[in-house]
Amino acid sequence: MTARLALTVTEEVTYEFTAEVELPAYIAANPNALHDYLTENEDIWLDHLDPLSGITINERSLDDVEPTLAA
Repeated sequence: MTARLALTVTEEVTYEFTAEVELPAYIAANPNALHDYLTENEDIWLDHLDPLSGITINERSLDDVEPTLAA
């Protein structure tokens, strides 16, 4: 028997990657401000994130499943 299902899955993941970004000198000289700056300006590093590599799945849950009609 084969069933066609609609699944909803939630994952919590961790990405580890390297990015080369331009930073204001005052941020580069202040490691304590770096995290806040990158949080507020994720557009400067987000394009470097490759969702298919360097990923660790920390948690996965099946939230919902429903049978669907075959196409």
